[in-house]
Amino acid sequence: MKYVIIIFALASLFINTAIAAVERPSDAELHAFKAFHHAVYMVTTAKQAGGTNKLLHTTKLPTEGTDPVVSPALDHIYTKAIIDLTTGPVVVEMPEVDKDRYFSIHITDQEHYTIYDEIHPVGKYVFVRKGKDMDVPEGAKVIESPGDYPHLFIRAQVKTPEDMANVLPIQQKIKLIGVSKELVIENPVKFTIKTHDVYPQNRVFLEAAVGFGKEDYLRVSKYIGENAPRLSAKGNIGKFGPIDSKEPGSNNPEDRAAAIVGHLGFPLHHAFYAPHFTNCSDEVLNGDKTEVFVFPYEPEGVELFWSVTRYSALTRNTIAGKNDLFNAYNTKPDANGNITVTFSVEDPKDGTYWMPVNKGEPYYLVVRYYKPDVNNLPKKPCK
Repeated sequence: MKYVIIIFALASLFINTAIAAVERPSDAELHAFKAFHHAVYMVTTAKQAGGTNKLLHTTKLPTEGTDPVVSPALDHIYTKAIIDLTTGPVVVEMPEVDKDRYFSIHITDQEHYTIYDEIHPVGKYVFVRKGKDMDVPEGAKVIESPGDYPHLFIRAQVKTPEDMANVLPIQQKIKLIGVSKELVIENPVKFTIKTHDVYPQNRVFLEAAVGFGKEDYLRVSKYIGENAPRLSAKGNIGKFGPIDSKEPGSNNPEDRAAAIVGHLGFPLHHAFYAPHFTNCSDEVLNGDKTEVFVFPYEPEGVELFWSVTRYSALTRNTIAGKNDLFNAYNTKPDANGNITVTFSVEDPKDGTYWMPVNKGEPYYLVVRYYKPDVNNLPKKPCK
């Protein structure tokens, strides 16, 4: 139970910021923060799945405002697993999915770097531990992991609530073959150093922070929460790519630590997450004021799909009982090729798409663009 509490603590720390600002953590603490959070998450997820090397399917969209993930996506449902390579290779078999439905595989290492991602994976994939001689099934695509416990994340697009019935059977066709065990982690940072080939440029930091514990985690979480507007201004740029990513800020410890707010997000070439906390006059979004944003129905440079999701800034979650999402599947373009969304307490009944907000409460929106042109990223929807 303590692990679940720690994960929820990060979300709750964003609800209010303290009067006294928290001092910037050291680079060692920022690196340890990532490893700590990810290790705790692995324990929780493995327990929910019934052990390592067990698939854990989400079968509902997180629309009730209680999801443990901060700013959960409503574009897809997940299949996750804590891969365990301590007793040998692990095989994952992916079904063939129609090309008009987004379907992806995403692998993250224990330092929270992406080591593999692919859209429309199909066939047999084998996970092997780097530096160990492991048998590989013939014809399988090899994913080499620098640690014993890579994280498997599979996303299957849900276009509308009615479309869910078409997606659940896809999950059931995913197969995983590997030895399952209980995952126990007493010291997250020490565990990471022991079971993962820490990147040379990060080793000195993690070794300096082997005593990083729950109180340290909460303190760094508080710092990240207080600095969220600054650290989230450029979305996911530099936050989720591989260790050698060329994205701006990818070697910045603050940016990488801030990525824990969107734990297990995609690198930029796969998806661009654009968070907006203010209106076009740079005023913080609040339910007391009606806001209108205009989005292109077919954003330039976006190869796959897009969505606009609104969240409560008090909970960093969806708002129960209210619509939270607009995308190309529940809207139609106007004569100018745009959609107009009104954020207000009452339905404007003016032909625009209504996104309900709560009176007196702050909120924010995240626009997600899948397979964007990284050299021509969509701008904030302001004239």
